[in-house]
Amino acid sequence: FALVSVARSILGKEHRTSKCMHSRAPKQDVKIWKDKEHGKAFFSGIRTCGSVWPCPVCAAKISERRRVELVDALAQAKAIGLHVKLLTLTIPHGLGDDLNVILAGLLKAWNKTTQGRIGANLRDLLGLRGYIRAFEVTYGQNGFHPHFHVLLFLDREWSNSSVKNAFCPVWQNACRLAGLPIPSDLHGCHVDDGSYAAKYASKWGLESEMTKGHSKKGKNGGMSPFDFLRAIFAQDKDSKRFIGLFLAYEKAYKGKRQLYWSNGLRTLLELAPEATDEELAATQEESATVLACLSLDQWRAIAHAKAQSHVLDVAED
Repeated sequence: FALVSVARSILGKEHRTSKCMHSRAPKQDVKIWKDKEHGKAFFSGIRTCGSVWPCPVCAAKISERRRVELVDALAQAKAIGLHVKLLTLTIPHGLGDDLNVILAGLLKAWNKTTQGRIGANLRDLLGLRGYIRAFEVTYGQNGFHPHFHVLLFLDREWSNSSVKNAFCPVWQNACRLAGLPIPSDLHGCHVDDGSYAAKYASKWGLESEMTKGHSKKGKNGGMSPFDFLRAIFAQDKDSKRFIGLFLAYEKAYKGKRQLYWSNGLRTLLELAPEATDEELAATQEESATVLACLSLDQWRAIAHAKAQSHVLDVAED
């Protein structure tokens, strides 16, 4: 909630995220609910933006629900005998590179990797039954670093190096054709399997790497986009620069899909049709009960004082 208030001050009053968790939804009462199963409290009757990229509050909801869905997908894949690999694709980048240009080039390179005769050959060679592609971006000494994480669902077992050897030259050539710098053999393409999850503490595994990359705290000196908001909130001496970086990030990723499922994969894994980000952000827990109904004046006082999270803490206690 603190970070979304920072985003609100940066993005301006007319931005949809500026109204998130702040403005009352039309013709609805504001209510405080508590989920019986998890003990978590939440509001209803207030606007949610459903924006996974600029909004820390909606990103937390959407990413967690996407993560749970990927847990089901991985379990179902194992049950029907599929093997899962995590493919990470990157390109060389430098300080001052235009993020919009890089993103457009990445998507073009991905299409050249997976479509047409080349894509068909890769699918046949590896037994690729489908994939889930995630966008991620970090920021470091070489500027913005957008890249892909891709879960590959294979009908036969391959070593990590075999999958890398199949993808690496195809990805390098696709980047060349898309007008991007050609990735190196060492850094452009990386493959991990299920044991990769063991590197993460707590619940962080393959599914969290796919859905929560843009919101987790940066490591090894790098920053995530929400680290920009953390620095601005802390009144860092470089706050003005971080405001510019966050605005550039928000503009570049607006309208982009965080996760993309290849055609037919959800049917193969017997999963329900995909919900939109907006639907996931607005989802309420079925086991929740109403603790309080707030008047309009009460809600305005809470929003004016930026006390939303405090009220939910009280409700949970």
